[in-house]
Amino acid sequence: MGKFENKVVIVTGASSGIGEATAIDFAKEGAKLFITGRNKERLGNAAKKCKAAGAEVDVDTYEKLFHANLRAPVFLSKYALPYLKISKGCIVNVSSVSGIIASPNLVPYSMTKSALDHFTRGFSSECAPFGVRVNSINPGFVETRITDSMYTSDESKKKGFERSKKKQPLGFINSHQISEGIIFLCRSEMTTGTILSIDGGMILSS
Repeated sequence: MGKFENKVVIVTGASSGIGEATAIDFAKEGAKLFITGRNKERLGNAAKKCKAAGAEVDVDTYEKLFHANLRAPVFLSKYALPYLKISKGCIVNVSSVSGIIASPNLVPYSMTKSALDHFTRGFSSECAPFGVRVNSINPGFVETRITDSMYTSDESKKKGFERSKKKQPLGFINSHQISEGIIFLCRSEMTTGTILSIDGGMILSS
Protein backbone atom coordinates (compact mmCIF):
# COMPACT_ATOMS: atom_id res chain seq x y z
CA MET A 1 0.00 0.00 0.00
CA GLY A 2 1.37 3.43 -0.98
CA LYS A 3 1.88 6.28 1.46
CA PHE A 4 -0.94 8.21 -0.23
CA GLU A 5 -3.46 5.35 -0.58
CA ASN A 6 -7.02 6.81 -0.52
CA LYS A 7 -5.65 10.38 -0.38
CA VAL A 8 -6.85 12.96 -2.92
CA VAL A 9 -4.06 14.90 -4.66
CA ILE A 10 -4.64 17.89 -6.97
CA VAL A 11 -1.83 18.49 -9.49
CA THR A 12 -1.92 21.60 -11.71
CA GLY A 13 0.14 21.85 -14.91
CA ALA A 14 0.00 18.07 -15.29
CA SER A 15 0.02 17.99 -19.10
CA SER A 16 3.85 17.92 -19.20
CA GLY A 17 7.11 18.42 -17.33
CA ILE A 18 7.15 18.69 -13.54
CA GLY A 19 3.37 18.46 -13.20
CA GLU A 20 3.12 15.29 -15.27
CA ALA A 21 6.02 13.63 -13.45
CA THR A 22 4.54 14.56 -10.08
CA ALA A 23 1.12 13.18 -11.02
CA ILE A 24 2.64 9.89 -12.20
CA ASP A 25 4.76 9.54 -9.07
CA PHE A 26 1.78 10.24 -6.80
CA ALA A 27 -0.18 7.65 -8.80
CA LYS A 28 2.53 5.10 -7.95
CA GLU A 29 2.04 6.06 -4.29
CA GLY A 30 -1.66 5.12 -4.54
CA ALA A 31 -3.20 8.61 -4.62
CA LYS A 32 -6.53 9.58 -6.18
CA LEU A 33 -5.69 12.37 -8.64
CA PHE A 34 -7.35 15.51 -9.95
CA ILE A 35 -5.13 16.95 -12.69
CA THR A 36 -5.23 20.13 -14.78
CA GLY A 37 -3.17 21.47 -17.69
CA ARG A 38 -3.13 23.78 -20.70
CA ASN A 39 -3.00 21.15 -23.46
CA LYS A 40 -5.99 18.81 -23.57
CA GLU A 41 -4.28 16.13 -25.67
CA ARG A 42 -1.14 15.95 -23.52
CA LEU A 43 -3.26 16.06 -20.37
CA GLY A 44 -5.18 13.06 -21.65
CA ASN A 45 -1.91 11.21 -22.24
CA ALA A 46 -0.77 12.08 -18.73
CA ALA A 47 -4.05 10.75 -17.35
CA LYS A 48 -3.51 7.45 -19.17
CA LYS A 49 -0.02 7.13 -17.63
CA CYS A 50 -1.44 7.85 -14.17
CA LYS A 51 -4.20 5.27 -14.64
CA ALA A 52 -1.60 2.75 -15.82
CA ALA A 53 0.19 3.37 -12.53
CA GLY A 54 -3.01 2.51 -10.69
CA ALA A 55 -4.55 5.94 -9.92
CA GLU A 56 -8.12 7.16 -10.15
CA VAL A 57 -7.95 10.35 -12.26
CA ASP A 58 -10.25 13.33 -12.90
CA VAL A 59 -9.12 15.70 -15.68
CA ASP A 60 -9.80 19.39 -16.20
CA THR A 61 -8.25 21.87 -18.64
CA TYR A 62 -7.53 25.51 -17.94
CA GLU A 63 -7.30 27.71 -21.05
CA LYS A 64 -5.28 30.40 -19.31
CA LEU A 65 -3.03 28.63 -16.86
CA PHE A 66 -0.66 31.56 -16.60
CA HIS A 67 -2.97 32.97 -13.96
CA ALA A 68 -2.13 29.83 -11.98
CA ASN A 69 1.25 31.33 -11.08
CA LEU A 70 -0.46 33.24 -8.32
CA ARG A 71 -4.24 33.57 -8.58
CA ALA A 72 -5.11 29.89 -8.91
CA PRO A 73 -2.93 28.61 -6.04
CA VAL A 74 -4.36 31.27 -3.72
CA PHE A 75 -7.99 30.49 -4.51
CA LEU A 76 -7.43 26.75 -4.74
CA SER A 77 -5.85 26.85 -1.28
CA LYS A 78 -8.73 28.94 0.06
CA TYR A 79 -11.42 26.56 -1.15
CA ALA A 80 -9.48 23.41 -0.25
CA LEU A 81 -8.74 24.56 3.30
CA PRO A 82 -12.03 23.42 4.93
CA TYR A 83 -11.39 19.90 3.65
CA LEU A 84 -7.69 20.00 4.53
CA LYS A 85 -8.61 20.90 8.11
CA ILE A 86 -10.59 17.67 8.30
CA SER A 87 -7.99 15.47 6.60
CA LYS A 88 -4.96 17.25 8.12
CA GLY A 89 -3.64 17.47 4.58
CA CYS A 90 -0.98 19.71 3.09
CA ILE A 91 -0.28 22.07 0.20
CA VAL A 92 2.89 22.19 -1.90
CA ASN A 93 3.10 25.16 -4.24
CA VAL A 94 5.41 24.87 -7.25
CA SER A 95 7.25 28.16 -7.41
CA SER A 96 10.65 28.91 -8.95
CA VAL A 97 14.16 29.89 -8.00
CA SER A 98 13.31 33.03 -9.99
CA GLY A 99 11.19 34.06 -7.02
CA ILE A 100 14.35 34.16 -4.91
CA ILE A 101 16.99 35.59 -7.22
CA ALA A 102 16.70 38.42 -9.74
CA SER A 103 16.87 37.55 -13.44
CA PRO A 104 16.94 40.02 -16.35
CA ASN A 105 13.96 39.87 -18.72
CA LEU A 106 12.00 37.74 -16.24
CA VAL A 107 10.70 40.45 -13.92
CA PRO A 108 6.93 39.79 -14.32
CA TYR A 109 7.41 36.03 -13.97
CA SER A 110 9.75 36.48 -11.00
CA MET A 111 7.24 38.81 -9.31
CA THR A 112 4.49 36.18 -9.46
CA LYS A 113 6.77 33.50 -8.04
CA SER A 114 8.09 35.77 -5.30
CA ALA A 115 4.51 36.63 -4.35
CA LEU A 116 3.65 32.92 -4.34
CA ASP A 117 6.55 32.27 -1.94
CA HIS A 118 5.30 34.98 0.41
CA PHE A 119 1.79 33.53 0.21
CA THR A 120 3.23 30.12 1.12
CA ARG A 121 4.93 31.49 4.24
CA GLY A 122 1.98 33.62 5.32
CA PHE A 123 -0.69 31.00 4.65
CA SER A 124 1.37 28.35 6.44
CA SER A 125 1.23 30.41 9.63
CA GLU A 126 -2.55 30.72 9.31
CA CYS A 127 -3.02 27.01 8.65
CA ALA A 128 -0.61 25.58 11.24
CA PRO A 129 -3.08 25.78 14.17
CA PHE A 130 -5.38 23.46 12.20
CA GLY A 131 -2.65 20.90 11.51
CA VAL A 132 -2.46 21.88 7.83
CA ARG A 133 1.00 22.33 6.34
CA VAL A 134 1.90 24.67 3.45
CA ASN A 135 5.26 24.52 1.68
CA SER A 136 6.81 25.45 -1.65
CA ILE A 137 9.22 23.79 -4.06
CA ASN A 138 11.43 26.18 -6.06
CA PRO A 139 13.08 24.54 -9.09
CA GLY A 140 15.99 25.86 -11.09
CA PHE A 141 16.41 24.93 -14.77
CA VAL A 142 14.38 21.77 -15.38
CA GLU A 143 14.59 19.75 -18.60
CA THR A 144 11.00 19.63 -19.88
CA ARG A 145 9.09 19.93 -23.14
CA ILE A 146 9.05 23.71 -22.65
CA THR A 147 12.82 24.00 -22.28
CA ASP A 148 13.30 21.68 -25.27
CA SER A 149 11.10 23.98 -27.38
CA MET A 150 13.54 26.84 -26.76
CA TYR A 151 16.12 25.20 -29.03
CA THR A 152 15.97 24.80 -32.80
CA SER A 153 18.43 21.90 -33.04
CA ASP A 154 20.34 19.38 -30.95
CA GLU A 155 23.45 21.53 -31.37
CA SER A 156 21.75 24.68 -30.06
CA LYS A 157 20.32 22.64 -27.18
CA LYS A 158 23.80 21.34 -26.31
CA LYS A 159 25.20 24.89 -26.30
CA GLY A 160 22.27 26.07 -24.20
CA PHE A 161 22.94 23.34 -21.64
CA GLU A 162 26.60 24.34 -21.48
CA ARG A 163 25.63 27.97 -20.82
CA SER A 164 23.23 26.86 -18.13
CA LYS A 165 25.99 25.00 -16.29
CA LYS A 166 27.64 28.33 -15.56
CA LYS A 167 24.53 29.32 -13.59
CA GLN A 168 23.59 25.82 -12.40
CA PRO A 169 26.81 23.87 -11.67
CA LEU A 170 25.11 20.51 -11.11
CA GLY A 171 23.44 20.71 -14.53
CA PHE A 172 19.84 20.47 -15.67
CA ILE A 173 17.30 18.91 -13.33
CA ASN A 174 14.80 16.32 -14.49
CA SER A 175 11.13 16.50 -13.58
CA HIS A 176 11.19 13.45 -11.30
CA GLN A 177 13.89 15.07 -9.16
CA ILE A 178 11.40 17.88 -8.51
CA SER A 179 8.54 15.48 -7.80
CA GLU A 180 10.78 13.72 -5.24
CA GLY A 181 11.03 17.03 -3.39
CA ILE A 182 7.26 17.54 -3.56
CA ILE A 183 6.60 14.07 -2.16
CA PHE A 184 9.19 14.68 0.58
CA LEU A 185 7.36 17.84 1.67
CA CYS A 186 4.08 15.91 1.72
CA ARG A 187 5.61 13.19 3.89
CA SER A 188 7.50 15.46 6.29
CA GLU A 189 4.88 15.94 8.98
CA MET A 190 6.76 18.65 10.93
CA THR A 191 7.71 20.81 7.94
CA THR A 192 5.68 23.91 7.09
CA GLY A 193 6.40 27.37 5.70
CA THR A 194 9.47 25.99 3.93
CA ILE A 195 10.70 27.28 0.57
CA LEU A 196 12.69 24.31 -0.72
CA SER A 197 15.03 25.10 -3.61
CA ILE A 198 16.04 22.26 -5.93
CA ASP A 199 18.22 24.37 -8.18
CA GLY A 200 21.42 22.51 -8.98
CA GLY A 201 23.44 25.20 -7.21
CA MET A 202 21.95 28.17 -9.07
CA ILE A 203 21.49 30.29 -5.94
CA LEU A 204 25.11 29.67 -4.97
CA SER A 205 26.23 30.87 -8.40
CA SER A 206 24.07 34.01 -8.50
